[in-house]
Amino acid sequence: MQFRIANINDLESLAKLHAESWRESYRGIFPDNFLDNDVWEERRASWEGRLSSPKENQRVLIATKDNQICGFICAYGNENSKWGTFVDNLHVSKSSQGNGVGKQLMYLIAKWADELFENKGLYLEVLEDNLNARSFYHRIGAKHQETNLWQPPGSDEKINDLLYVWESNQQLLQINN
Repeated sequence: MQFRIANINDLESLAKLHAESWRESYRGIFPDNFLDNDVWEERRASWEGRLSSPKENQRVLIATKDNQICGFICAYGNENSKWGTFVDNLHVSKSSQGNGVGKQLMYLIAKWADELFENKGLYLEVLEDNLNARSFYHRIGAKHQETNLWQPPGSDEKINDLLYVWESNQQLLQINN
C-alpha cells in the first residue's frame, strides 16, 4: 500500500471511487435517481474544484495499491476553533475495506494536523444511517457530540447527520502502535 498527496491528475479516479462509495453506502439514504444518474458528475465537479483551487488548509491523501486508488481522505486543518481539523471525506473501496486503509489514512491526517495546527482535535460528520462508517469511527475512538439535520443532494428531505469528535490527535496517533 502506498500513500501520497493527491493532485489534479487524480481527478477522475477520485471522483469514480467517491461516486461508487456513495452508491454503495447511501442506497436507501440518498434518492436512487441521484445515485443512479447524477452522482458521478456531482462528485467530479466537486473534486475538480478541490484539486484545481485547494484551500490553504486542505490536505487530500490517497492510498494506492497496484497503482490504483483504493482509498482517500480529505481534511481541512484547524477548520473549527472548538473541534479542530475537519475530516470532510474518508472513503475506501469495498475491496480494500477491512485491510487497515481507513485507519492509516486517519493516522496520516492526524499526524499532519498535529504537526501544523494549533487546535489538536479532529472531527467529522457521518450520516446516522451509515452504520458501517459509524462503527469504524467508534472503533478508532470517535465520540458522538451532536446531531444535526442535513439535506442530501437530489433530495427534498433532511436526514440526521452526526458530529463525531476526537478531542486529541493523540487518540488517532496511537492507533498504529
